Amino acid sequence: MKTPSPLPPPSDWDHVAGWYDQQLQAEGPSHHSKVIIPGVSRLLDCTVGRRVLDIACGQGVVCRAMAEAGANVVGVDASENLIAMARRRCRYPDRESYFCGDARKLVEIPELLPESFDSAVCILAIQNMTPLSPVWQGCRRLLKGGGHLLVVMIHPCFRVPRKSSWQWDEHNLSQYRRIDTYLTSEKIPIVMHPGSSPDITTLTFHRPLQAYVNTLASADLLVDHVDEWISHKSPPAGKRFTAVDRSRREIPLFLALRSRAV
Repeated sequence: MKTPSPLPPPSDWDHVAGWYDQQLQAEGPSHHSKVIIPGVSRLLDCTVGRRVLDIACGQGVVCRAMAEAGANVVGVDASENLIAMARRRCRYPDRESYFCGDARKLVEIPELLPESFDSAVCILAIQNMTPLSPVWQGCRRLLKGGGHLLVVMIHPCFRVPRKSSWQWDEHNLSQYRRIDTYLTSEKIPIVMHPGSSPDITTLTFHRPLQAYVNTLASADLLVDHVDEWISHKSPPAGKRFTAVDRSRREIPLFLALRSRAV
């Protein structure tokens, strides 16, 4: 039998946890409150009695929203600092619990029992993880048959770090999205403190859509619903407002893939 290749080190955000939390507090989690949490509520049953796993939960923003709806939520993140923040901000101690662990090794977290969750979510985090298959396999083991996994990510078709951008067509007076590469999978370091600390980076992993759908299917998680969500933020007023706002409404910022455990 072939020995599985060792996993690369986790690409967690523990080393930037304080900065990330300050940014979230300063800017306010507007995309979460206006787009993501309402979308999660539409696509998953998070009502009273449902047990939900939040993979790479960060500070617990989505966990708290699901717990408020009545679900019993377990959050997991590889960052000890972010888990500590989530525990400090816990609002529903009878329905929220948090554990530190690698999303690629969910089966090694003793508090997570096989087939004990009705649903699972992974929100704006999967593009910071590699490889995909161990995450899906662990999640499938923890989900009940027929349970759902909802993965929300920055849309990989339209947002490729360093390889995509907004452009203005002066002839047609329209804004469009330029995509330089798409099918090539890439590991891309992202500078977290441009200007002040250019040496502090996190990793993102661009993959085409087929990589997500096919690896989910290989783990017996079949995609049964796809949503594409736009940003709720309107552009500033100006002579290009109408054209820029149209591109905002036409080119989605987020991709939501819901799969069912079979």
